[in-house]
Order: sequence, then structure tokens, then C-alpha cells
Amino acid sequence: MPNRSSVSWVIKIGLLLVPILHLIVTKSLYFPFITGRNFIFRIIIEILFVFWIWLILTDPKYRPKASLIIYAVTAFILILFLSTIFSLSPVRSFWSNFERMEGFWGHWHYFIYFLMLASVFKEKTDWSRFFGTSLVASVLMSFYSLLQLAGRLDVHQGDDRIDGTMGNATYLAIYLVFHIFLALFFLFKAKNIWLRAGLALLILFELFIVYKTATRGAMLGFLAGMMVLGAVSSLRSSGLVRKLSLAVLAVAVVIPILFVFVKDSSFVKNSDVLTRFAGISFEETTTQSRFIIWSIAYQAWQERPVLGWGPENFVYLFSKYYDARLWKQEPWFDRAHNVFFDWLTATGIVGLAAYLSIFAALFIILFKLLKQKHPPTLIAVFSGLLVAYFINNIFVFDNFTSYIIFFAVAAYLHWYWTSARGAVVISNSAPNEIKPVPLVPKSIITGFVFLLVLFSVYSFNVKPILASQSIIEALGLLTYSRDGSRVRDISLGIKALADGVKLNTFGTAEIREQLAQYSERVNQDPATPDDDKEKISKFALEQMKLQEEIFPYDVRAKAFLSTLYGTAGDHANAILTAQEGLAVSSQRQQFYFILAESYFRAGEEGLALDTARQAYELAPDYPDAIHNYAMLAIFSGRPELGEGLLKKHFGSEIVPELKYVNAYAAIGDFKKLILVWEKIVAQNPANLQYRVGLASAYARLGQNQKAIAELEKAIEFTPQFKAQGEAFIKQIQEGRFGR
Repeated sequence: MPNRSSVSWVIKIGLLLVPILHLIVTKSLYFPFITGRNFIFRIIIEILFVFWIWLILTDPKYRPKASLIIYAVTAFILILFLSTIFSLSPVRSFWSNFERMEGFWGHWHYFIYFLMLASVFKEKTDWSRFFGTSLVASVLMSFYSLLQLAGRLDVHQGDDRIDGTMGNATYLAIYLVFHIFLALFFLFKAKNIWLRAGLALLILFELFIVYKTATRGAMLGFLAGMMVLGAVSSLRSSGLVRKLSLAVLAVAVVIPILFVFVKDSSFVKNSDVLTRFAGISFEETTTQSRFIIWSIAYQAWQERPVLGWGPENFVYLFSKYYDARLWKQEPWFDRAHNVFFDWLTATGIVGLAAYLSIFAALFIILFKLLKQKHPPTLIAVFSGLLVAYFINNIFVFDNFTSYIIFFAVAAYLHWYWTSARGAVVISNSAPNEIKPVPLVPKSIITGFVFLLVLFSVYSFNVKPILASQSIIEALGLLTYSRDGSRVRDISLGIKALADGVKLNTFGTAEIREQLAQYSERVNQDPATPDDDKEKISKFALEQMKLQEEIFPYDVRAKAFLSTLYGTAGDHANAILTAQEGLAVSSQRQQFYFILAESYFRAGEEGLALDTARQAYELAPDYPDAIHNYAMLAIFSGRPELGEGLLKKHFGSEIVPELKYVNAYAAIGDFKKLILVWEKIVAQNPANLQYRVGLASAYARLGQNQKAIAELEKAIEFTPQFKAQGEAFIKQIQEGRFGR
């Protein structure tokens, strides 16, 4: 039989691997900053679970001890389970998807991770190793971010806000805020002056990186956390420590006040980061959208107030209560960008109360420790950390990064409290009556758990990993490579996605969505053979039909499906599906656009124009709605209506948009078509396609000299076009153009 000490060390070593996972990026998987580290984490926890079950059955001292924190976390996971059962879509709520990797299944792993930490880490050295490992990982993360700042490494999210290996600046910011407080925790404990100096430098370094992420919620949380740290520390400290604590409190209070007075200064305006902070106002687009989204969440909660809609269903309720003013934002929100509204909508008032009870339990424990005169710096650091995290959560949503550290901190405070008061394991028996489980039942239970874990590792980790890889493989096969080194193969791309679907994992819906998007791109590519277009369109349509049958509440699927029906020429079903989408999401302009296009393709120009008008009236300042309405007006033979709209919103009846080229060509108004082309070419003088288009329009109206002049300019800009351009000129000169 294995030795108890050896088994506990296996678990400890496995848990020490967890903080390192933040550094892992798996480019071979869909959502490389999310899926890889989550799958590795789950596999680690599932394997360790077998050892942990054997250990708690063998030795009662490794069983979780009673505390408010244990009760709160357990209550939360139980309510989350109930909310999943009664969810709008229990399958989605249980499994989540590749993009988020949460759901009940994800949180179950966090719960087991929390219990293992709380019960297996028995000594201060265990926690020092764990948090020390996490600090080392944060140092590596910070240096990686510094290289991004220096331009030596790419910023993954595509702008100047560094994101480390997180792929998102907000994730990086809260990750480092956590570690700044952990560094303070080690700083206050350290005796060696060089270690203290090193930790102080690390804190300043990581604070600099947090600043460079330009993440406002994290910075506000950090300042609030430092206020709490200074206030709490000053209550029980004396001498130099108390003076330093008051100084920290004063600085944390003064910084935001001072910033209010200097936010309009040239110093602030010349800084991209400070400008972002100075932009915080109720008039700012992001701020306004947040309030609208929170209002949507509140409305949705009122419909299902007790246990909510279930995890991972926000995209449905967001669509149901969609506000047309959100056109400036991304079209599909699956989070409220506020943790508390997320839990309110997902788990109802009961679930939110359970989530808040975790914070309440942690603060109650810290307050009791303060009263019992435990080290005030320890209490101050963790109070500040929790406040920083709490404030940050008002503006963002939780993720793997924050969950890992938050539950580790909760487990540490549970251990510290139970160790300080000598708590007993959770049991109905008296402490001296708790005994190990006999050998035979223990072996049977452990063996059963082992088989379950084997099944889980393969079915719920290996298969989804393969499914995730299929999306990336298909992306390579269905798109052109920039350097021409990769051959595009539609058939192999379809096969890759089909293989991914056959695995039947929680990522199937995302595979189908990607298939629908790939299909749309392929069909818009004039170089793709019609047979290939038909193959991918047919397969995509089949799969999205299945998606709608399995998840009838999937509003995104209806948008994809309606578009696919339209591409296939099935206008009746395209119209019906778009109408079904509008029945759920009556203010979502996207469905009006799809429906208007479907009506137009079906020959119902009047209905198409009326539908475009409705989309426009929902948000008259939405450029896409203006253009769709104006374009359909021109197509429908009412150019005065379309041109009036363009004049009203853009100051001119003629705007440089390709869609109007097609519209004017359709009604045979080549004079207006030329005016559009002239504006387009003026904006893009080196574009060969546009100049040739303008030349063709001139030639159609018999303005041959202008047509030839444009072709000569095209040859000047694009010398390789010379032979073709001269042939075109010859046709015009000989009067053979258009024959």
C-alpha cells in the first residue's frame, strides 16, 4: 500500500504545478489562451483527486476541517448545481464552451482544487512554496510583458495594451494585482534585508506593468485595496509600521483626488494610459454600454429571480433584452462585464448571496483574527487583496486566472483560521471517534474513483482537445496563407471539422459556428470553384440545422442558419429563421439586416425596404443601418429616399461605399455610379480594382478619354497590369468595349 506521506507529497507537487499554468499558451488549440491551461488544470486535478480520495479515506487528518469559508464555498457550488439543473440549457450550463471553459464542470474542478489546498497543505512551508511558486511565475509573466512593451514580442489582443501570456490586458492586470499583495505578504514576513529589497523592487516592477495594461477596474481596485491595507494595518500597528501604514493610506486616497485636478493637463493628454483613465465618465461609450448591459442583466434576473437562467446562458438573455443602442459594441455578449450581475443572472438571488457569502466568510475570519491580535500586516494584506479583487469584479468578469488565485487565498485563510483554533474535521462524530475507512471499502471506493477519472480524462479532456485542434486545422485548410506556402483544400477542411463534430464534445457548437463563418468567407471568394462553395455550404447548413434542433434557444445559431439558408437560395426558410430570431431579440439590428436581405433576394422589395427602415428607426445613428436602408431604397427604385438619408447623416448624397456601385448599376444610373467610383478612387488612388471599375463606368457612358486616363494611371501604379491595361485601352479605342 502507498505511504500516506508519499501520497500527500504527490498531491502537493501536483498543486504546485497549477500557478505555472498561467504561462502556457497552446497555439494548436482554439482559444489558445484559455483552453490549453484549463485542460491541463482539469487533468491535474482529476488525477490528484484519486490520490486525495485515498488519502482522506486513510487518514482523517487530511479531511477538510469545518469553517465558515468551507461552508460558504460548498453552499455556492451546491446552488450552482441546482441552477444548472433548472437552467434554460442544462447541457450548456454544465459544460460551458471553449471560449470560457467554466460552467458547473469548470467550477467543480475549482471546488476540488480548493478542498485539496485547504486539507493537504498543513504547514506554513507548504503555503510558502505555493505562493512562492506563483510569485516566480508572476515575475516571468511581468518580464514577458516588458518585452511586449519594448516591441520584442507581439501584443496578442492587437493594440498597445500589453497582455502577457493572458491574451487580455484585464486578465493580466488582476493577475498582477493579486501578486503585488502576495509580494507584500512575503515582504512583511521577510527577515533578510536583501530579500525585502528584492520584493520591494518586484512590487514596483509589477505595479508598473499593471499601469501599462491601462486597465481601469484593476487600478481602481488596487487603490481601494491599498486604502484598506493602510487603514487595517494602522489600527493594530505601532511605531514605524503604523507611520508607513498611514502613509500608504494617504497616498492611496490622494492619488485619485489629485488626478481629478490634473486630468485635463497636457501631461495627461500626452499619455495614452493616463488618457484612458481620464476618459472615465458617464458620457464615455464604454461606460454607457456597461450601464445598458447591467440594465439588461437586471431585467433578465427579474424574470427568473430565484435560481436564475443557469450558467453560460447570458448570450440568450442578452439577446432577449437587447438594447439597440449597443450597436457600437460587439454584437454578442456572453457576460455582463460585472461579476455580481453575472452571478445574479446565472444563479439568481440565491446564487449571488452564496457567492457574496464567500467574501463575507473571508472578511469575518479576518476580523476575528484582528480581534485576536494575530499579525496585523497579514490581516491587512489579505483584506486589501480581497477588496481589490471585489472592486475589480464590478467592471469585468471572472476567469481561470482570477479563480485560481482567489480560491488559493480562500484555502489559505481557511487553513490559517482552523490551525489557529485547532478545528476538527467535518463530521457528525466526536473527534476521537473519527477513524480511517477499512481497507476493503477504501480500495473499492478508490478503484471506482480511478475508473471514473480515467473515463473523465479521455471523454472530457482528450476528446475536447482533439475537437479544439480540428478548428485550428480547418482554419489552415480553408484559408489562404499569406506567403503562399500553404495549399487551400476545402474538402480536407470540411473533413477536419466533420471529425471534430463526430467527437461530440462540449465544443461542437463552436465548431459549427466556425464552419458557418468559414462557409460565408468561402462563398464570398470569387476564386473558389462553385463545387467547393456548394460542398461547404451544404455541410454548414446541415450542421447549423442540427445545432438549432439541439439548442433551440441558441440565438446566434439562428443568425448563422438564416444566412446559410439565404446563401443556399432557400429564401423562405431564411425569412422564417430570421423572424424567429426577431421574435426573441426584437431590437437586434442584425436580424433585421438578415431579414431585409432575405426579402430582397426573394423578390419582396417592399418588405425588404420596410424591414431596413425598422432597423434604421431603432438606432438612426447606426451607420450600417443607414447604409442598408439607403442602399435598399436605391435598389428599390427610390434613389431620392436613399440619397436623402445619406445627405442627412453624412453631408453628401454620394458616399464612397462599394455597395452603392452595385445599387446604381442595378438601376442603370451610371452617372451616379461614376460619382461613387470617383470618390472611392480618390480615397484609394493605388487600388487597381477601383481604378479599373471607374474606367469601366466611364467607358459605358462613352467617356473614353477619361476611361483611358484612368487605365493609364492604373498601369502607372501597378506596372504588372500593363499588358492587360493596354489591351483594355485598345478595346475602348476600337469601340469594342462591352461587346
